[in-house]
Amino acid sequence: MLAYEDLTGSTGREMWFRAPRYQARQLFPHVPPRVRVRSSLHRLQDISIGGVGVVCDQRAEDLPEVGEVVPLTIQQSDYSIFESNARVCRRESTVFGSKLAFSFVNGYVEFDKLLSQNVKARIAAQSFNSPATQTVPKDYRVFCADVLKLLGSYRELLDENLVLAHRFEHHFDVEGAYEACEARLIQHWRTLWRTGNDLVKEITPHREILEAAKSFTEIVVTPELRAGAIWDRSYSKPFGYPGDFEVMNQVYDWERKGPTLYHMLVHRLGLDVAECIKTRMEVVRDVICQVVDEKGTSREARVLSLGSGPAREVELFLESGALKGNRVDFTLIDQDKTALKYAVEKTYRHVQHSNGCARVQGLHMSFTDILRGTGALTALPPQDLVYSVGLIDYLADRRAMGLVRRLYDTLAPGGLLIIGNMNDTALSNLWPMEFITDWSLYYRTNEQMMAWTNGLDPAQAWTETERTDRVRLLFVRKR
Repeated sequence: MLAYEDLTGSTGREMWFRAPRYQARQLFPHVPPRVRVRSSLHRLQDISIGGVGVVCDQRAEDLPEVGEVVPLTIQQSDYSIFESNARVCRRESTVFGSKLAFSFVNGYVEFDKLLSQNVKARIAAQSFNSPATQTVPKDYRVFCADVLKLLGSYRELLDENLVLAHRFEHHFDVEGAYEACEARLIQHWRTLWRTGNDLVKEITPHREILEAAKSFTEIVVTPELRAGAIWDRSYSKPFGYPGDFEVMNQVYDWERKGPTLYHMLVHRLGLDVAECIKTRMEVVRDVICQVVDEKGTSREARVLSLGSGPAREVELFLESGALKGNRVDFTLIDQDKTALKYAVEKTYRHVQHSNGCARVQGLHMSFTDILRGTGALTALPPQDLVYSVGLIDYLADRRAMGLVRRLYDTLAPGGLLIIGNMNDTALSNLWPMEFITDWSLYYRTNEQMMAWTNGLDPAQAWTETERTDRVRLLFVRKR
């Protein structure tokens, strides 16, 4: 036990006490409420006794400016659980949407009351007679019930057989049961997935119905699927943004994860949705091989990755021995230091064993700075290959075209630019990502992506899709 005189205070700036601020996903681990500002609902990022931080969808319009005071409501589904006027303290633009910080003007948060109100609102929202539920089209509600029925049937079957095995003191063959269930479950899942896409495409143009359907999905379907590790991380967003490098690593590693067979199978459904992350990476890895081979020994091939994440394509290329005495310089750009740390550490031993032929450098840069034309990008030498396959589908067309032009300008003569974007197709990731995990992206066609090359006068420009057909890749060759 410490004596009273042994207790110490803080020093420096930490002496000024601030009320604790809680991350929304920690305070509301199941279904975080949303924040309504004017006509739009936004994602609650964090909350304190005197204010909130919100992340706005990239499509959000009519956002307040710094210093402006607006009515603000925290709501669970259609139910208000806190209201106050609030002043905008900060506003920051990111590729994932604007971030706004508000301070309350005529109210404050009593956390015990807020949590109690949130529970009441969730219970009310689960009633099929609630206003929020009635806004959701009936065929979509029936569809969600079908999804739960499918998952529940597998859960019950597995639990029943596990109980029987224990009762009669037999070993339960997890490996055999997994293989027996996997293909059949995937088949049923893809049928529902396609139906979900068809239904939500009709909903998407109508904001009120869209918001109600997303809230309904998060309350009814998301909790069941969060039994799978990849669904849980995609929804909880522990790094504060969707699709962090650990989500990507789960897809690349393709492992069975979870404490039970049911958890493993639900995780497998998430891998099925996210498989295009792996297949688009494999396309890029193959192009890296081609570019390095073509450059030969004349000079080092220069390769730039924007939004590099874990850069597994670089690791796999170096690991494969495809360098063959040629030289290559990789520049990895990401705004997440932990992603760059992972990528540099994983490639380090391969660089050390390359006899000076390979170099990997990381640049910790804000994507917003790149869009503005600031930062270290302009100081790099002309690049032979530039690719960004997981970033641009967060951007509206105007900003996407601006980024394509900026990256095209970094190419050396004859250099190749690759831009990946989620494909607008029947089995796109729209329903599972947008509605189950609250992961918003732009889905685009060949024509929409080709329009980004207008005015560039490239030697060649074309698009193609990877093996799953869920990611479309734009290739632009400089003259």
